[in-house]
Amino acid sequence: MFEEFVPRKKIGYLAPLPVIDNQPYEFYRLAPPGVMMVMTPVGLGEFSKEDVERVYEPVDRLVDSLTERGVDIIVMAGVPLPLLIGIEGHDRLMDHISARAGVPAVSQVGNVTAAMRHLGLRNVVVANKWTDEMNASLGAFMAREGVSMAGVSSQSMAPKDFVRMRSQNSMELAYELGRRAFEQFPEADGLYIGGGAWISQPVVEKLEEEFGKPAICNQTAMQWNVLSILDVREPVEGHGKLLASGACV
Repeated sequence: MFEEFVPRKKIGYLAPLPVIDNQPYEFYRLAPPGVMMVMTPVGLGEFSKEDVERVYEPVDRLVDSLTERGVDIIVMAGVPLPLLIGIEGHDRLMDHISARAGVPAVSQVGNVTAAMRHLGLRNVVVANKWTDEMNASLGAFMAREGVSMAGVSSQSMAPKDFVRMRSQNSMELAYELGRRAFEQFPEADGLYIGGGAWISQPVVEKLEEEFGKPAICNQTAMQWNVLSILDVREPVEGHGKLLASGACV
């Protein structure tokens, strides 16, 4: 009885900010039926290594709160968090989360670089609200996957400032930064719009249509990679090259 209502898969999600809004909104618009997000906030307050260490000090408790709900995978969301602690810190944390949970664990920056590799991108321009130092760290994560950073289109903002932006305004900012990125760096073969505190999937969809090159955001990368790992992903037509593509290779 009620078998058709039981989730096929559950995605554990460590959300970076204290309030969770855009991520489930974007996910459920395009996700296949029967997939549930199980989310808990970690409460990042500022872009600093010290604050990342603070919010992940109780990582075992956070992971346990997800595994007791029977999740099949854990996503460490928030690209800025690994950027602030670097590749080695990121790798140690992901290994610890996976070992503690007993299920696969992926990070958002890992989803993004996997998506770049899957699409065959080699020279990607990025658009975001991050600092120069954070974008340099992002470049190191990309380089590890054989992807160069063609350039940066950024308007640096603190979390306390960008979370106050209205959805319409933040989407328009994402679009302007993405359009500027493609225009200023025409040699780029793709675009990554970073950040989960704005609704970005419709933005990358529009920019792909305008410039004819792949565009990735956190939501499309997470949905493509995580659902592929869980073997429940189906190509989604009409919402960008990544979601319409085949499975992981």
